[in-house]
Amino acid sequence: MSTGDQSLQPPADGISALAFSADSQRLLVASWDGSIQLHELTIPPTAPRIFTHPAAVLSVTFGSSSNTAFSGGLDKRVREWNFETGQCRVLGKHDDAVSSIVWCPEKQILLTGSWDQTLKVWTPSSDSPLTSSHNLPNRIYSIAHSPATSKVLVSMAHRHVWVFDAGALASAAQGQTLQPEQQRESALKFLTRSIALMADGKGWASGSIEGRIAVEYVDPDPAAQAQKYAFRAHRQNVDGVDCVYPVNALAYHPQYNTFASGGSDGFISIWDHSAKKRMKLYSKYPTAISSLAFSPDGSKLAIGASYEHDNAVNESDRGTVMLLIKDTVNVDCKPKPKA
Repeated sequence: MSTGDQSLQPPADGISALAFSADSQRLLVASWDGSIQLHELTIPPTAPRIFTHPAAVLSVTFGSSSNTAFSGGLDKRVREWNFETGQCRVLGKHDDAVSSIVWCPEKQILLTGSWDQTLKVWTPSSDSPLTSSHNLPNRIYSIAHSPATSKVLVSMAHRHVWVFDAGALASAAQGQTLQPEQQRESALKFLTRSIALMADGKGWASGSIEGRIAVEYVDPDPAAQAQKYAFRAHRQNVDGVDCVYPVNALAYHPQYNTFASGGSDGFISIWDHSAKKRMKLYSKYPTAISSLAFSPDGSKLAIGASYEHDNAVNESDRGTVMLLIKDTVNVDCKPKPKA
């Protein structure tokens, strides 16, 4: 484990998602133990406030303020939390697990994706929060959003990646058939495990179960598409055998547009996708990296280290759950000047 990481009180089970508030002062942690934790990022750290669900939580995000958040998971409900009052409001539900939740601040809408193959748009300030529901061809695994371009990326099973415009989603009426701006297929040959949009919204990185990362671009122009590439990342040669590890987490630095990747090998790397090189490799953590998130001010990297529930892990290896804050990332993520 890297020296200097600040440890926070972790949940009792695996960490599925992390999210910072817009002011970078609060951290939300979603867990397979059926809870979300609200951490105040003070020094020294204090015990988190804990809010419980009836089943595992898979995704969480802050809303229009640091006192509002949304969560979803295996119980299929979409919940809104008011941290000032401690109250919880169920906005609605999906027909299967809620796998991803994203807040679009420029449109004041909430997007939720589910294993039921639907993308739903919510306006939480409304008495009837559900704005529209859109059927997609496969299970939704992850949604990514860039306020810089208002692009929304939806990653699905069978390597489908669809690109939407947040404005079009916000204005779509219930029952309206909304076509994506682009229907793409991942450059990776195996199941997409993680995805993250660049800070400038011009492209994205995706990680697969076989230890590779692809960098792709939104612009459909052939010149832009010619820039996409993929590379081996979370792999190790152990006694002459090439061991492959899933890339569980990706996150872009909001200022420098470099990105972090975390894998089941317990390593975190910082990459410069423009220079096509690794900038930093941190010391190995004692268990898989399950989630990563940069603070909006770029000063912190939140790290969730815990076993992955969809991987075959021995009972004895499931006890390690770590929640850490790394505060050297402004230096580690800054690209070196070109010679």
